[in-house]
Amino acid sequence: MSLATTTSRSAWRRIVDTPIINALAAPHGIGRYLEVINPMWSLDKSRIPARISAITAETDDSVSIELSPNGEWTHFQPGQFVQVFIEIDGRQHSRSYSLSNSAYSRKPRITVKAHDDGFVSKYINTHLKVGDRINISSALGEFVLPAQIPNALLFIAAGSGITPMMAMLETLLEHHHSGAITLLYYSRNNASCIFRRRLEDLAKKHSNFSLFLVFSTSSTPQTLRGHFDQSHLLSAISSENGLAEHTGAITLPLTYVCGPEGLIDKVSAEYELLGHSDKLRSERFKAPTSQAPGEASGSIAFKQSQQIIDNDGRALLDQAEDAGLNPQSGCRMGICHTCSCLKTSGTVRNISTGELSHGEEHIRLCVSQALGDVALSI
Repeated sequence: MSLATTTSRSAWRRIVDTPIINALAAPHGIGRYLEVINPMWSLDKSRIPARISAITAETDDSVSIELSPNGEWTHFQPGQFVQVFIEIDGRQHSRSYSLSNSAYSRKPRITVKAHDDGFVSKYINTHLKVGDRINISSALGEFVLPAQIPNALLFIAAGSGITPMMAMLETLLEHHHSGAITLLYYSRNNASCIFRRRLEDLAKKHSNFSLFLVFSTSSTPQTLRGHFDQSHLLSAISSENGLAEHTGAITLPLTYVCGPEGLIDKVSAEYELLGHSDKLRSERFKAPTSQAPGEASGSIAFKQSQQIIDNDGRALLDQAEDAGLNPQSGCRMGICHTCSCLKTSGTVRNISTGELSHGEEHIRLCVSQALGDVALSI
């Protein structure tokens, strides 16, 4: 089963993006002039203009934004994300959000939860309206379903980690995938459960889809409560949809997990304990923040900006921004490489993988942590 969709190539590009016309429009190319006439005529594939065609409130602090991008938008696979470029008070901001609807939908959709420390996510929730224009990247990321869909799949999500899962679920069920699918979805309570009604409708409609909504604070009677542990995992693989039948009693299905660092760590530890780490695919909201004690030392020199600060052990991107710099950034999870920068000296550790980088190398600021004195080209 193919899980990608395609749309026609931009009509404008077919007509005007020719060597002769671009030569006449040099040095900027024809795309620059088209953008001035109408931003939606842009030929830029890295920042595709998209009108907001619908906004749906999912919970008190999360909304789904349906987008109508121009013809440069091509396709996505369920589980992928886009970078969103948005201007707020004259300053460009970029954040990454998972696409949250079926890959076969005519219009892509993102779902954004307003986090307490999320300047952009709060703005999107409270200020954007239908008809507004934002820019998005092409679809990115490798947190996607395999080319050959297995007979059993388990999804584990918490909070807004449900968004890539929703895209996978809707794509699979829309195209009548007959294998067993189970979702363990953790929320604080009923009111904070994103997509609750749609998930319940899908579970009623599709007998091969088992849904476990798990609330941590609600008094509502549920099959499961609290936070992820081994008993929840055993309940999921014993669900009535036949997951255990497909997988056997001592094995686990291919599993996707997305959500806060604590959830990912717990699930990863459980799969490692059971000897099934190879069955787990994970995506974090942001890079891990854990740090070995006593390693926050030295200074960080930003050579182009001619600033030197004391290293406090956080990711280099956070420290650069707090120092007043404005390096490019995207996913902030070490996936999109937007924040790549040349480290001219020193040693950093990749927070996600533990890998060390010594001396002059390109690194990703969002997942790099200085170990002693470090100099960056920015």
